[in-house]
Amino acid sequence: MNLIQEAFAVSNHLSHRWPQGEPRPIHYHYTSDRRPRRLGKALLVVSLCLVAAAALVFGGYLGMVHLANSLADAQRGSFAPRPSSHVEVNANWDPADLPWAQPDPNVSIFVHDQDTQVLTSNQIYDQVLPSVVCVTADQGNGSASVGSGVVLTQSGYIVTNFHIIQGGVSLNVSMLSSTANYDAKLVGYDEELDLAVLKIEAQGLTPARLGSSDQLSVGDSVYAIGNPMGYLHGTMTEGIISSPTRTIQVDGKDMNLLQTSAALNSGNSGGALTNAYGQVVGITSAKITGVENDTVIEGLGLVIPINDTIPFLNQMIHTGQSFRPSLGILCQEVQMDDTSGVYVVSTTADTPAHEALLEGDVILAANGVDTPTLYALTRVLNDTGVGNPVELSVLRDGGVLSISITLYDRLT
Repeated sequence: MNLIQEAFAVSNHLSHRWPQGEPRPIHYHYTSDRRPRRLGKALLVVSLCLVAAAALVFGGYLGMVHLANSLADAQRGSFAPRPSSHVEVNANWDPADLPWAQPDPNVSIFVHDQDTQVLTSNQIYDQVLPSVVCVTADQGNGSASVGSGVVLTQSGYIVTNFHIIQGGVSLNVSMLSSTANYDAKLVGYDEELDLAVLKIEAQGLTPARLGSSDQLSVGDSVYAIGNPMGYLHGTMTEGIISSPTRTIQVDGKDMNLLQTSAALNSGNSGGALTNAYGQVVGITSAKITGVENDTVIEGLGLVIPINDTIPFLNQMIHTGQSFRPSLGILCQEVQMDDTSGVYVVSTTADTPAHEALLEGDVILAANGVDTPTLYALTRVLNDTGVGNPVELSVLRDGGVLSISITLYDRLT
């Protein structure tokens, strides 16, 4: 398959939003097995390769990278961390192998209102760089994985990607804007969302100002700041939003991601994507690559929307765990004349929905928010949280009913 064919195949794959066929559970989007304080098995190698380095095909470029590697090795000695996608994880690794920090229910993060002053790229870099870090996970066998992270609080909470810390036995965080570095502990993680929260013992850090990913539109300018290749510290790339809602399958599961043309490479994982106001609107998650020959599809990067991460990051900070609020239904999207909604195919026994909803019901809205898609409904459920009631507007027998259902955690 040549590069053009690969790009065409990837384009077709990305444009495929909701497959036709057998109805799927509403919880199909995010699934994992969870043990107490530890959420599931190790990611497959495919997940580790979500953000991969571009293929080095020109001799001159190879020479440049070889020189950069030599310089990096000289700075670090014989121990040179590699980008996370290049590290093979020990199959026997367990998250308990890492040092853990205690959760704190008194710390919360939130999205700020969109600023009104558009910044220059220089201003954005100066504003955001102090909030971006390098994350290194020592594998305990003479190798290490390396990626990026974003500072969430002045007191040292940091978000990164799960696949960066996976397989590690110790964690280190170094600031990209200074020489400061810290030992880090794991607070919580979500394997499916490829998110992890770390804690370092520090005060007076510069937290990133989080902006709404919901307000992004096609063509908006965005900037990626991170640690590409594991040693090009503080690199900034520029692009646009190619799609604000791109649903693709990652490791066999659907994820809703931002698609951007900003260059992303291995080591960018866990870094920041900012809007034109210097607000972080996404956490770098993936770079589409050629499956057969590692050929990068240039101008195609994928990022976790910050609004989708907030409920889960707060859960991890507050409890050390990540939950999946659920109704307990099998459902699919449906289009009816001038109305769209989520069609209830069946309910699951011993769940709140089993008594309240019927086969054939159509969920039109949740908590006053229209739910024309599974993603829209899932967003409301995640924002509502486990143990809290959600108010559903349900179309049944030609009339609209208001039904309240208390959400449960489908991972337990």
